[in-house]
Amino acid sequence: MRKIALVGTSSSGKQAPYADKSWEIWGVSARADYVSRASRWFELHRLDGEPAEWAAHWRKCLSGFTNDIPELVMMYPEPSLAKKVTHYPYERIADRFGTFFMTSTFSWMMALAIDELRPIGKKPVDGRIAIFGVEMEYSTEYRQQRTGFRHFIDLAKYAGIPVERLVDGGLAYEPVPYPMWQDDPLMAKNTARRKEALEQLNDWDESLERTQTLISCNRGAVSEMALFEKGDYDAEKRADELEREYGGLARTSEQIRRDIAAKRGQFEEQCWLNDYLQP
Repeated sequence: MRKIALVGTSSSGKQAPYADKSWEIWGVSARADYVSRASRWFELHRLDGEPAEWAAHWRKCLSGFTNDIPELVMMYPEPSLAKKVTHYPYERIADRFGTFFMTSTFSWMMALAIDELRPIGKKPVDGRIAIFGVEMEYSTEYRQQRTGFRHFIDLAKYAGIPVERLVDGGLAYEPVPYPMWQDDPLMAKNTARRKEALEQLNDWDESLERTQTLISCNRGAVSEMALFEKGDYDAEKRADELEREYGGLARTSEQIRRDIAAKRGQFEEQCWLNDYLQP
């Protein structure tokens, strides 16, 4: 049986079966310290393109560890990067699966795994696929990548290939399909909480601006008091009062800043959950 572990760069990649030699380890991108071995490494980007700084960075990353990897798979092969550099079978995979769902390197990797376990015109190969370190949970970019990757997870399932995912991983949850997600109670609750959080942030932003304006006015008054001569008007007393008021305003401003930071953290988490729940 062939057992293929696709390993990404998220922290759950630590749980991949590196010590079990019956598993193939297919890695991608920069190699984390915990990746003790790999069977194949995938770098599908063109490394002689733009931006040049990005290409130079990845070429340097690859050159640091590819000598102990049996095979480096590339769309644009650079033989000098590893002992064995293999051209990704683009035409075969594109002819079989199309390119509409090729939204990430992991889509191409999953397609290749399916193709090797279920070759056309040949006897099926007994095998399974497991996914580690691939979350694709947040933001528009990952929502697009997640859709493509999930497509190939489904194709593997239809082909009778077991696909294992971590129960706490980003790909374990199956989103409520469009348009039923509009009636999902968790989505509705999260949407309401996001609205409340955003309104609170706007209110605090306005409060912070008013407080900072008062602080500036207060400091200006303190400076002005210093110009007055002592007489019937107790400038020193007034200056002390303004100093105390300034201290209070400064503390209020700092507290508002902390509240804003905490609320922004909550808002970001709610945005993540919203992206995670949507199809």
